[in-house]
Amino acid sequence: MTNATLGRTLLTSIAGFTTVGGFLMDWNKTHLFNPRWTPHAKFHDAMTILLGSLLGGTSLYLLRKKTGDQETQLQAATLLPAFFYAAQVGSFAFPGARGMDAEFPEKIPSLGPLKLNEGPFSLLMLAGLGAGYLLARKKHSNPNAALD
Repeated sequence: MTNATLGRTLLTSIAGFTTVGGFLMDWNKTHLFNPRWTPHAKFHDAMTILLGSLLGGTSLYLLRKKTGDQETQLQAATLLPAFFYAAQVGSFAFPGARGMDAEFPEKIPSLGPLKLNEGPFSLLMLAGLGAGYLLARKKHSNPNAALD
């Protein structure tokens, strides 16, 4: 497997998870069906689920598209899910906002004192997107090569 193929596989995997992740992680009693959540909070959760699906789905489309400016499409396919994970990790800076461990600490794994909630997960996804992009760019290893 070439670096470019490995990079595209990583980007495709993250885009795919971004497309379905909201349904997998939020379509349950901890989020969308949480009786303690107000209808407006559920509206925002639904909006987040759909936004992730749209960003991830568009990224998948761009990664598979064979016509057009391949470098620009690769950049956009990387940035779209990155926007989602940057917003997720940035949400911790807002007043009163906390991860799922605030309400369901038993569902969040720990690594020593570090809670592996949405913050570290988002940083891992952003790192994966960066690595995938650098690997997928054939220019990274050969400036004269065309993209797949």
